[in-house]
Amino acid sequence: MLIDCDPGLDDAIAILTAAVVADLIGITTVNGNVGIEHTTHNALAIVETAGLDIPVHRGAERPLIADAVDAHHVHGATGLGSVDLPDVHRTVASHDAVGYILDMAAGVEGLHLVAMGPLTNIALAIQRDPGLPQRLSGITIMGGAAVGGNVTATAEFNIWADPEAAAMVFRDAAALTMVGLDVTHQVLLGATERDRMREAGFPAASLAADLLDYALERAGEMRGWAGAPIHDACAVVAATHPHLFDGDLRHVEIELHGRLTRGMTVVDQRGLSPLGPPDTNARTLVLHDVDTPAVVDTIVDAVLALRP
Repeated sequence: MLIDCDPGLDDAIAILTAAVVADLIGITTVNGNVGIEHTTHNALAIVETAGLDIPVHRGAERPLIADAVDAHHVHGATGLGSVDLPDVHRTVASHDAVGYILDMAAGVEGLHLVAMGPLTNIALAIQRDPGLPQRLSGITIMGGAAVGGNVTATAEFNIWADPEAAAMVFRDAAALTMVGLDVTHQVLLGATERDRMREAGFPAASLAADLLDYALERAGEMRGWAGAPIHDACAVVAATHPHLFDGDLRHVEIELHGRLTRGMTVVDQRGLSPLGPPDTNARTLVLHDVDTPAVVDTIVDAVLALRP
């Protein structure tokens, strides 16, 4: 597995989860929840805190076309809430995330790409090498929704932040799974899960507990929820434990121009046959249901397995 991300509270817990449930070979960073300096620093801090030997490659600092945006109002000024991170001694393996993605796709058989932020790096990689999707075993995206959004009434943040990149990836990906808000809002971690990680006491678990504590505070303030959705970890588990999710093949397009709908993932619920016109092929697996207790346990158990 290769993770492309913009840490971010949930990205951090997703990285910890992936380190246990997958053969995680590398991490690439992108501007998203916060700027590229913070997302890259955060990725380095996460792997160092957890004692992981995983390279981090810095990626795109802005969207393909649009102005850069972020979600610091959700994730905090640095992207990891109010968590005080120790000094980071690791450095990035390169400033060419796109080149790294292409190299790994060419050299690692069966590589699965999990994209958990804006899709800028993935689109740039496809621009550089249009054959990339065919060399991957699959791409799983945390982004979008069949119904509704979170940054606007119709758009989810990762897609909205760079819809031109998302449009390219959804158009060109050979095997794409969409883990949208329809699923991630069903998987909430709460005080019980936080306390399990807090009681474990070792660095990775304490980091996850602190991040979840901040996420719970924000979820309560913004939505009145008693649990917090850990969106990106759902995408990791969807890639490694697909039997815990249900979905349907759908044709998906990204709205680029609507005043109220820019960044919307337009999911054709008619389920058109792949034998139909090429531009209406139903070839994105859109997840819509999940075994919530099993996914929650998988995430927490993975974090607890990182005990030194």
